[in-house]
This record gives sequence, C-alpha cells and structure tokens, in this order.
Amino acid sequence: MISVSDMGSAMQDVIIRRLRKCDQALIKNHFNKLDEEILLSRFGVPVQPQGLQDYLSNMFADAAFVFGAFPDPCLRGLGELRLIPDHKHHVAEVAFTVEKAWQDRGIGDALLSRLITVAQNRGIREVHMLCLAANQKMRRLAARHNAKLTLVPGQVEATLTTPWPTPFSMAKEITGEYHAFARAVLNWPNHVQTSNEAQD
Repeated sequence: MISVSDMGSAMQDVIIRRLRKCDQALIKNHFNKLDEEILLSRFGVPVQPQGLQDYLSNMFADAAFVFGAFPDPCLRGLGELRLIPDHKHHVAEVAFTVEKAWQDRGIGDALLSRLITVAQNRGIREVHMLCLAANQKMRRLAARHNAKLTLVPGQVEATLTTPWPTPFSMAKEITGEYHAFARAVLNWPNHVQTSNEAQD
C-alpha cells in the first residue's frame, strides 16, 4: 500500500480529509473546474450539466465515504467509496477526480491509499474501480496497488482485495484524520477565504 509520504516532496504537504455535507460548496467548485475529458473518465459517459448537479446534490445520500485532497488551500482531488447495494459480500466501488493541473503528482495514489484503509477498517473485502480502457493513468494506479484487471466492453475493472482490519490500520486512519484536522486548523484563514470564493 502506498502512503502519502511515499510520493516524494511534492505530496508531503497534502491534506487528505473526509468531506461532509458542509463541504458541498468546495466539491461543486472542484467539479466545475473539471473539463469534459476528466468528467468522461470519471463517469464513463458524457455528463450533462443538470445530471452533474443532480449527482453532486445526492453525493452523500447513500452514506458514501468522500475524501478530498488539499495540496494547497483548495480542494484539488476527490475520492469516493460506496458500498455496492444488495451484494452478498462486503464490496465497494471507488472513483476519483483530480484537476488536470494537479494530475501526475500522486494525489490519486494518496486518495486510493486512504480509501483502501477506510474499506479495510469496515470489513469491506473487495474494492472495485472502473475506468475507460484507454485511461492508462488509472490502469497504472490500480496496478500499483496490486489490483486484478479485467477487460469489460470499453472499460477495465480493477478489483482490489483488502486485508482484515488491524490495530495498525485503525490507528492509520485515525492518525490521518487527526493530522488533516490539525493542518486545517492551522490553515483556517485560507480555508475560509477559499470556501467563500467557492460559494461566489
């Protein structure tokens, strides 16, 4: 498993924290910065503006785990972990978006590492990730986490098997959130300004 500290100096200062309903303005601002190519990679099909707004409005409706990456005071990357309903095993799916200017800096790797830990600590045994067959970045990301890749029509499904929770994995998640909270408090004036800009 790859941690934030493994990403080199460019990612040592990134804050990864859980996002909640109170962060919806930041999330909306993040998605508004994504171009059509990134949105197509995220959803697998072209997304209309109203469809995107409906999705964002219901992002927290199914108790999803949503995490944001803050390499600066702004939300630059977002990862989602959602349980697959009516599945006989504890299985979840993950998805990511990273702003184009912040890609290839380890943000997706850091988000996936956090989501794998969250899944592990909740007894989720499999994590699935779908990407377009041409999306080499996501395929390499999945491979770095030892995912099994399966070709489906037009897409690649990556399946990651998570270990059972351990005291270390529990401590890792708690420590990550504590560090994120501490850093957010230290950056609070900048965070408030960024939140206000997102709402404008």
